[in-house]
Amino acid sequence: MSRTKKLTLTAMIAALCLLCLAGSSLLPRVTLSLAALAGIFPAATVIVCGSGWAACGSAVAAALALLLLPDKTAGVWFACFFGHYPIWKALIEALQARLGKPWLGWLLKCLGFAACMLLLYLAFSGLFAAAIPYAFSEHSAGPFILAAALLAAFAVYDYAFSILITFFRVKILPKLH
Repeated sequence: MSRTKKLTLTAMIAALCLLCLAGSSLLPRVTLSLAALAGIFPAATVIVCGSGWAACGSAVAAALALLLLPDKTAGVWFACFFGHYPIWKALIEALQARLGKPWLGWLLKCLGFAACMLLLYLAFSGLFAAAIPYAFSEHSAGPFILAAALLAAFAVYDYAFSILITFFRVKILPKLH
């Protein structure tokens, strides 16, 4: 594929990401879901164009979301996790396939997710404190229960994401060529 086609595809996918993130201004109750939906599109860029193009497209979509959208929440989620997750998912799964150790891939993905969530928490701890139920903050095991619930949600997201990537490769990608 030529560089012009890769640039065009990357720009169109960045625009789709921005469109999904803009939906959070209209539907504020599904902000996290729309950020997760926007995070699916860079996977197509990773598959068709490569990780470098996907990183540029995700960075552009995140920057535009943080600059242009009135509600920055979806943009923050996209910039901090969902935008770059398809890139490191592809890299980790390639390493996992090369080494033949599936547990290593899950370990690296869970560590990456935990690092992203920790950075988000440290950057926006005041917002998290207001959103976390009082029972979690009062109970000594509360943070561990919350972390376990987040890791379980991440595992479900990763599994569903893998199914969508397989669908894209089998059903959609052959029609693009």
